[in-house]
Amino acid sequence: MYVCLCKGVTDKAIASAVAAGACSFSAVQETLGVSTQCGSCEGLARAIVAELAPLPSSQFYELATPPAALAYA
Repeated sequence: MYVCLCKGVTDKAIASAVAAGACSFSAVQETLGVSTQCGSCEGLARAIVAELAPLPSSQFYELATPPAALAYA
């Protein structure tokens, strides 16, 4: 489906960009030009990137590390 009508960007194009290494909204935006004209597609484009992009290892570590209050003694 078309995500950005202004630039003719589809969800498949976003998926291809993510698969090719664009793992943030900014990287996809720079690669495809999505959400650079009227901006009405930004929310959907961000959601698609968030769903498809791999979680950076630093964020994974933060999510996987339990808070100190929950750590076992």
